[in-house]
Amino acid sequence: MHRGLQAEIKRIALITLLLLVAGFMLNNVLLTLLVGGGIYMLWTFSHIARLYDWLDQGANGLPPDASGVWGDMTDHLYRMQQRNDRAKQSRRQLSERVRNITSALADGIMTLSPDRVLEWWNPAAESLLGLEKTDRGQSIINVVRDPRFVAFIQHRNLPLPVELSSPEDPSKTLMFTAAEFGDGNIILVVQDITRLRNLEQMRQDFVANISHELRTPLTVLSGYIETLQDNSDGLPTGWQKALMQMDQQTDRLNALANDLVMLSQLESNRKPPPRTQVQLTPLLEQVVKDGCMVASEKYHIFSDCHENLELRGEYKELYSAFSNLVFNAIKHNPTGVEIRVACRSTDSEIIVEVCDNGYGIDPKHIPRLTERFYRVDHSRASSTGGTGLGLAIVKHVMMRHGGTLEIQSTLGKGSCFRCHLPKPIAIA
Repeated sequence: MHRGLQAEIKRIALITLLLLVAGFMLNNVLLTLLVGGGIYMLWTFSHIARLYDWLDQGANGLPPDASGVWGDMTDHLYRMQQRNDRAKQSRRQLSERVRNITSALADGIMTLSPDRVLEWWNPAAESLLGLEKTDRGQSIINVVRDPRFVAFIQHRNLPLPVELSSPEDPSKTLMFTAAEFGDGNIILVVQDITRLRNLEQMRQDFVANISHELRTPLTVLSGYIETLQDNSDGLPTGWQKALMQMDQQTDRLNALANDLVMLSQLESNRKPPPRTQVQLTPLLEQVVKDGCMVASEKYHIFSDCHENLELRGEYKELYSAFSNLVFNAIKHNPTGVEIRVACRSTDSEIIVEVCDNGYGIDPKHIPRLTERFYRVDHSRASSTGGTGLGLAIVKHVMMRHGGTLEIQSTLGKGSCFRCHLPKPIAIA
């Protein structure tokens, strides 16, 4: 039992005892109890009135003096008020800290209601999107009107980030990222990626230019090497070996230049490929046929595609992707390996896979296989004449067609490269 309640019970008991004694002395116990009880009630109401006055004044300052139950209540209320004040102060400090942090960020941050209405933004967002105070309470769609952004922000699951030109400065490129928090609210992050895209464009231009510039001297070298080889009968034996190696390396440089040009075109062309109907079975049969010509009889290459499947895309890019997978299986495996080219469909996608039972790949290399010039085995890969760009080309072709590349492999048991492509939507 609380001490205040114990004190109040003792006080009431003492007052009652005193009143009873006084009543017996005055020979009127009932009247004495009524008068004493009334005085006690008035004293209690005075404590209540002072407590209410203190609460009406916002519980500022020290609480009124009281004892017993009312003293306990006053002390509890005062401690609660102190805790609330400390919590408010802590929240204000945290809010101020968050405001200072977000103000220092170069990325724009905005909070939206579930209805996509602007509630708050930091100075960077104001600068990037040209927001004004009057925009608070407006729909974000009224600020950024690009149809791609509208589709992005209204999507139920908030898809991957979208890149758009700045509504304030078309020369700037902005990337919008969104995520839900709380009860359906949205945080929208805006990043200025202009410098990153300019650097990427410079890299693409450099690769495209250097690969084009390589072609002219390589054509000259190839011509002279071919001329010397045609007249190699009168040359010393050592020269014939040298010409053969020069011819191999020139062919390799030509292949590298061609792959660089194609990869540069795939990266720089942001428009989706032409959505023409591509018959998949004849395409894969041609890939297998070309692979057999390269492999001769040293490898067993066969097709396992019995469905009449169709894709929407660009024939040349798809052929390049699938043939790169087959040629990789030939180049990086020993003779006698079986290479299977198969296709199948599910409810939502078409899967093309190239599998072999060769060396296999250590799982630690798989995440980096699609990087440019990444080689699992430098010594062996360089001897095959590969450019190191094949899987990078495959990845970019899949991205342009809305698909993905999946790689599974086990050392000593072989590898399987699966291309997941979206199934064409039937038009009624």
